[in-house]
Amino acid sequence: MNSNGKKVGLALGSGGIKGLAHVGAIKSLMRHNIPIDYIAGTSIGAWVGAHYALYRDIEQLEIYTVGKKKEKLHSMFELTLNGGFIKGFRVQQLFKQWLGDADFQDTQIPLRVVATDLINGREIVLSSGKIAPALRASMGVPSIFAPFHYNDMILVDGGLCNPVPTDVVRKMGADIVISLNLDNCRVTGLFTKDQISSISAVSSRSLDLLRHYLAVHSVKTSDVVIEPENFREELCAWKNYFTHDIGHQHVQLGETATDKAIPKIRKLLSSRESSFLAESG
Repeated sequence: MNSNGKKVGLALGSGGIKGLAHVGAIKSLMRHNIPIDYIAGTSIGAWVGAHYALYRDIEQLEIYTVGKKKEKLHSMFELTLNGGFIKGFRVQQLFKQWLGDADFQDTQIPLRVVATDLINGREIVLSSGKIAPALRASMGVPSIFAPFHYNDMILVDGGLCNPVPTDVVRKMGADIVISLNLDNCRVTGLFTKDQISSISAVSSRSLDLLRHYLAVHSVKTSDVVIEPENFREELCAWKNYFTHDIGHQHVQLGETATDKAIPKIRKLLSSRESSFLAESG
């Protein structure tokens, strides 16, 4: 908690390989002595957030998120055609190996993980029980991973309903919410009339726009929105992660973007009220 009593919440968004920018964001906040009192994460944001909430060890977090490629690749070789291409059991076991058998109550920073109920379409905010299965649920990208059976629910990626869980971390008690939005695609300048004959190009463009505007809605009540430079890395860009050294690139993008936001964050911490509280009052 900050010396003036304000509590800071961090909302870490979904975004596949782009989520390594969350590591850089946390590095920047630590370097500038910005407190993190609550964390809520969706998909890869849940994974990064859970590790930091549990250990508060940024060096170890970077090793496990950017590195450990062989272990991650091995966990993907568990093929199925039952609702997706990857079963996900090995992925869950990998999380358990890295996080131990930790419960939500074991974290040093209060944590929430967002998933989506595939049957009724509702947002599910996980806050108790084991962390590893919660991460498996939140990171279950539809069609890539098989839907996950969890406590009588069938869950998939939280990015479908709340890609940047700003409201979740606000409800945890945060006075100031810092949101990391990875779905900040450029609306103009990326698609041309020449591409309308391509089914794949139109589909990709449509998904980009859908994710972009859903994220815009998700961060509306945030005090500070951090948007790392976006190279439009798609989910398939995980193959580039395994074949090229792009992990540290994304970490640096997150650190750079957060460094730029530090003056605004410090101003909020020193002011009597956060911008959101002032507006809502």
